[in-house]
Amino acid sequence: MPWATGTSTSAGTTDGPDMTSTTTTSEPGSAAGTDTGAGSSTGTGEQTTASSETTSATPVCGDGILEGDEECDDANAIDDDGCFNNCTRSWLVFITSEPFTQGDIKGLIGADYQCRHRASKLFLPNGERYMAWISTSEVQPAGRLYHARGPYRLVNGDQVAASWDALIAGPLDNPIMISELGEMVNAPVFTGTTPAGLRAPNSTHCDDWTDNDGDNFSWVADSTATDNTWTFGAESYCGGHAALYCFEQP
Repeated sequence: MPWATGTSTSAGTTDGPDMTSTTTTSEPGSAAGTDTGAGSSTGTGEQTTASSETTSATPVCGDGILEGDEECDDANAIDDDGCFNNCTRSWLVFITSEPFTQGDIKGLIGADYQCRHRASKLFLPNGERYMAWISTSEVQPAGRLYHARGPYRLVNGDQVAASWDALIAGPLDNPIMISELGEMVNAPVFTGTTPAGLRAPNSTHCDDWTDNDGDNFSWVADSTATDNTWTFGAESYCGGHAALYCFEQP
């Protein structure tokens, strides 16, 4: 709650907890060292002033107002209605279904399109707000994806990780091998990304996902894994077929 300093007298007393500070400017020729306000006199007619301090109100979870770092706020105490009582929510994750793509995904835009198109077609929540878990030579998931406070879940409801921090710390609670169709997919996944969500070192990422040349390589993941290989498995040539991981965004 905002608060203000009390009014100071020359004797240094205050008149209560809810008071404002006042400042009086000394006129030239006035007695040195006199002070009738909250400031202090320098003895030369100059004066320093005391400033009031304020603090902003913090978000209140459960008041029905979405603010601060709240992911939702439905103003009720029901914990299983899509918004948890700590004002977090779950976020969907899926692996793309067949047909799988090659290294030429038309860049980062093309990778995100694959996720959004599939999510929208199946009427998943926020269908136009999905992004691929994939790195280029310039960007990486840790820098471009939302760091969720709530859990990541598959289309079938199984939890992948309790939060972004749990996701990158590992291991996963369940592998990301359920597609947007709700079907199990056992396939390699183009990622170019380490478990921390950072771009894999010493990789061209299939020329930033514009090349399907068999002589070019990038890092792929194992969709059946819950250890680090869920995102950082092995190098594979760009001419091969692989799926993508897709993460719901705010």
